[in-house]
Amino acid sequence: MNSLPGHRLRGVWILVVALLPTAIGCELITSSKEEGETLPRRVYSMGRLEPASGVINIRATPGDRLVELRVLSAGDIVPSDGILGLLSSYEMGKAQLSALLEKKKLAAQKHYQQKQLAKAQVAQAIASQAQTKARQTELALQAGKLDALSVARDLAESEFVRLKKLRSSDLDLVTQHQLDKQKNRMELASQDYTIASESHKSATVAAELAVLAANANLSVAEITRKQATTNFEEFVIQQEIKVAREALKRSILLAPYQPPNALQKLLLLEDSETDPSETEDSKLDDTPQYTVLSVALHQGEVVTPAAVMQLGDLREMVCIAEVYEADVQELYEGQAVTIRSPAFSGKFADGKIDPKTKRHSGGIQGHVKSIGKMVAPPGLSNRNPLAPTDRSVVEVLITIDDNSGDGETAIQHAAEKVSLKVTVEFEVASDAKEKNKPSQSAEAAEQEKPETDNP
Repeated sequence: MNSLPGHRLRGVWILVVALLPTAIGCELITSSKEEGETLPRRVYSMGRLEPASGVINIRATPGDRLVELRVLSAGDIVPSDGILGLLSSYEMGKAQLSALLEKKKLAAQKHYQQKQLAKAQVAQAIASQAQTKARQTELALQAGKLDALSVARDLAESEFVRLKKLRSSDLDLVTQHQLDKQKNRMELASQDYTIASESHKSATVAAELAVLAANANLSVAEITRKQATTNFEEFVIQQEIKVAREALKRSILLAPYQPPNALQKLLLLEDSETDPSETEDSKLDDTPQYTVLSVALHQGEVVTPAAVMQLGDLREMVCIAEVYEADVQELYEGQAVTIRSPAFSGKFADGKIDPKTKRHSGGIQGHVKSIGKMVAPPGLSNRNPLAPTDRSVVEVLITIDDNSGDGETAIQHAAEKVSLKVTVEFEVASDAKEKNKPSQSAEAAEQEKPETDNP
């Protein structure tokens, strides 16, 4: 048998040394089982600490310039009005908005004049309609005069006929002059009647047409007055103002929440444009308190597609664990969890090993709140070279127990280490049924136990 080359022999020794802790872990668990101890099994996973509401990325329009920043460094508390800073495009947007507001005022004045004009047109149409009706009444009265002229004409004609008969019977009874005079009266009466009759007919037709025209003018004036009640120009300008305000709002760095009326001055809002029903007291209990986690852009610098800063409400912290898909069946809501990291200090740092539980003291205690339904590749990288790489995980949300004892609480300690990579230990009950179930081997536990960030 040929001897192995030197470099291959060294590789074999390295592999033996690497597997030595695994063999020791197996021996410890086997000896514990042989001695009849019923220690709780544990499922390990990697996790990260973050605020319950998540880490919030504040972004702005790329290419713009930051001209004012109200929070300067990590750890600052976001102002109560939620305004973080201003971009260079704010002044231009403000000027455009001011021009639209002036345009709206002019449109309102013009609309007022249009309403007054429409009102006057309606009044004029009503007056014209009244005049035409009065003319019709006058023509109705003139019909009686026409009848009188007709009677006068008939009387003059009958008198002429009578005088003519007398003249023919006796020339001395009626002179020729009297007969001619009566004939003239008869012709005048006939002409007066004819002229009055024709004039009455034409005046009646004109009056009827005038009434129709007056009614039409009144209808048009009423329509104009109704249209004048809605200021379409002002409506269009109001829509432009809304768009301009939204554009102006993009030039302001804002936290996710602003109290009512916080932007009233910056967006040039009038008191009548605010909702009086919204008060700060109505949302006082739900108002978040954001802390600046990081600032990537400073005053005078140009905005990039990356986040300008990151915020988080650190009053409630959680841990997002990435559990191996095969271990999810061991988990349940309310399950006890211990979160560990070399970065923890004080009472949360790993202490001595308990001879009964074989566990370190310390760590942050928590409970499983919810178990995700999606199976996906891990988002956290494991620096352990023995950890498998072709694995899928399920995200598990863990709430942190806020121990209200003396000194720093668990949530306060976790809030100082946002996004810290941690090791999560899930307690698994060990009853009679579970003992017969294949448990996680010491080798798998050692390989899957992640390396957490050092302080």
